[in-house]
Amino acid sequence: MSITLPEPARTWLRPLGDAGDTALVCFPHAGGSASVFGSWKSHLPEHLALLGVQYPGRADRGDEPMSGQLQSLAQQIAMALQWARFPYVLLGHSMGALLAYETCLSLADLGLGHPEQLIVSASPPPDQAPARSRSDVSGRVLSLPGPDEGDQEARQHFAQLVETDLRLLRDYEPTGRRVQTPLTCLYNTDDPDMSAQDAEEWRAFTTEDFRTQELPGGHFSCVEDPQAVGEMLRQLLSPRGQAARGEARRA
Repeated sequence: MSITLPEPARTWLRPLGDAGDTALVCFPHAGGSASVFGSWKSHLPEHLALLGVQYPGRADRGDEPMSGQLQSLAQQIAMALQWARFPYVLLGHSMGALLAYETCLSLADLGLGHPEQLIVSASPPPDQAPARSRSDVSGRVLSLPGPDEGDQEARQHFAQLVETDLRLLRDYEPTGRRVQTPLTCLYNTDDPDMSAQDAEEWRAFTTEDFRTQELPGGHFSCVEDPQAVGEMLRQLLSPRGQAARGEARRA
């Protein structure tokens, strides 16, 4: 089965791999675009289609201003997801983790249902994230593959975009609400911004099943090493794995 989206949803949701009956909707990190998840396609289970969230200010949306509030941005993404006529899982990395969480809340507020699961990666829990959005994070983001080093205008735009996204995080005012969705928090062994304890503290933000999962590497390993995260997702999101979690909740 192929995942299809009407034109209004395609502004925000970009198909990166359209074969499957359930969609994995991926929210990128600060400065990131939907395409950062493109390398995941060949590492995902066959039943998962891949969609990337395209924020304003990047790629073909380069002339659009970023929203000044994280919750407002999440609400717009939730409105795009109302066109999803298929099951889906939300996965957000770093800044994207908070956006995925807020999108999950917005979906419920708007009466648009719930995703099958919420997966958050490499982010402290919402109540800690604003205070821990440090300026040195921008240096690590800018070290990722991006615009051509020789294109100074593109590099400058990228740097401004990263700083705008980090400002969005610093201004974030979480409500502390819980999602009514099973939640998994991923963290990496060599991530200076995220510990096992940070991951465990996400437990307070769901009313449903919760788990943590350790992965090898640093803060951006999910982008740089798609095979490792793909193997984890294969176990977590396989029909058998989801059924086991459902039985555990009912027990």
